[in-house]
Amino acid sequence: MAMRLASFIGWSNTGKTGFVEACAAALSARGVGVAAVKCVRHGGSFNLEGKDTSRFFAAGAETALVAAEETVRVSRTPPDWGRAWVESLFPSADVILIEGRVVEGATRVLVAGGATGLEGLKAPLDGFDALVTAERGLSDLAAASGLSVFSPGESGAFIERYLSGGSMESRDVTVTTGGVEVPINPFIKETIENVVVGLVKPLKKTDIDGEIVIRIGPART
Repeated sequence: MAMRLASFIGWSNTGKTGFVEACAAALSARGVGVAAVKCVRHGGSFNLEGKDTSRFFAAGAETALVAAEETVRVSRTPPDWGRAWVESLFPSADVILIEGRVVEGATRVLVAGGATGLEGLKAPLDGFDALVTAERGLSDLAAASGLSVFSPGESGAFIERYLSGGSMESRDVTVTTGGVEVPINPFIKETIENVVVGLVKPLKKTDIDGEIVIRIGPART
């Protein structure tokens, strides 16, 4: 699938890291190449003073410390970095999760933590695609504003909606009753998509990327 990015924004201790961690673990378990970026505001270097890689870096070289099980890379951050630079860091990734910065083309996720109202959020709802919250009032406000809403424990549902191989946005959803199509708004459409796919996916011999037809009506004789 094409590389997908998700940006997570919220105050400290709101659960951003835990949600990103859960997404990364679930994607990795599916065999999806996943990378994660943690953005920090404080200055200073992460290189240990006097170490060989620190000396190389101070001399003007980009460096990498390579061990048997991990490689730590240190490079200079561009002043106004964005999507292209992040993707260049992880060329083999299918999904990149970014905590602490919104980049172009990424799914924008606002994490509410313990906030109970709009005033407790780090940013306004507009400009975001999804909200992570356990607060019912905030959920209702976000849904009314056209955002997808997930509880802190619904990383799987978030993955299905935005990061899985099949694009939910490309689905055509229709509801008919008595042979007449019923108009549905974007929120209802998304709810039907998430609920139906979530119910059907565990069943055997199903193709969730194909057409799904569910009939509810009088019993056939």
